[in-house]
Amino acid sequence: MKKICILICCLVTGYVASGQILVAIVFGDKLNSGKLEFGLMTGPVLSNISNADAKAKMGLDLGLYFDVNVSDRFVFHPEVIVKSALGAKGITPYATGDKLLDSLFKGGEVLRKFKAISLPFMCRYRIAGLLFVEAGPQINWMVNAKDIFKTKENDGKVSYTTDINSSITMLDIGFAGGLAYRLRKYGGISFALRYARGITDIEKNTAGSQQNSTLLFNVYIPIGATKATKLKDGK
Repeated sequence: MKKICILICCLVTGYVASGQILVAIVFGDKLNSGKLEFGLMTGPVLSNISNADAKAKMGLDLGLYFDVNVSDRFVFHPEVIVKSALGAKGITPYATGDKLLDSLFKGGEVLRKFKAISLPFMCRYRIAGLLFVEAGPQINWMVNAKDIFKTKENDGKVSYTTDINSSITMLDIGFAGGLAYRLRKYGGISFALRYARGITDIEKNTAGSQQNSTLLFNVYIPIGATKATKLKDGK
């Protein structure tokens, strides 16, 4: 029952956040001011799982962000990443309980994919010009998890997908840090290079502790910030 409630909360949050992306596009100028900036964020991400004998896989993040200008140097920067690319590839196939499948995929590999909603709560400090250092906690809600077994058979590719939700911890907590740079003080595109690492053991039935890790390059695009600045200045 507890797992069902958590899953429902995650799904509801995902639908709400997706709707907020449309709101941002339509009403972005209403949400931006001299103290607050709102917009979209996206970028490539390399994700991996520690202690899983795996390789990093490439993905793409998509979400929303807020910049709350606390002072000339401090910025509170929360994000809602509605499409968070987590997981890993190159995992050694494990026993499925089906002898035919185990024999077929013995020489192959497993791609582990997590569908998640990530909530980084970053604090940014301006160290020079428009260059910021950032750090803060991050929460990942695992909405769906699956393993894709892959191999080659008779010059063709064979795959088998299995649901692993029951063996994955739904709530993953960790920390993130990196550098961010703005193209101008307000209303401009900004970039961030960030590393995030979970502290939660995400796999319940596997010996040892396995955590998510990601290396991200994010692009932040304010929606309506330029228009909001002109209205604020009376132009």
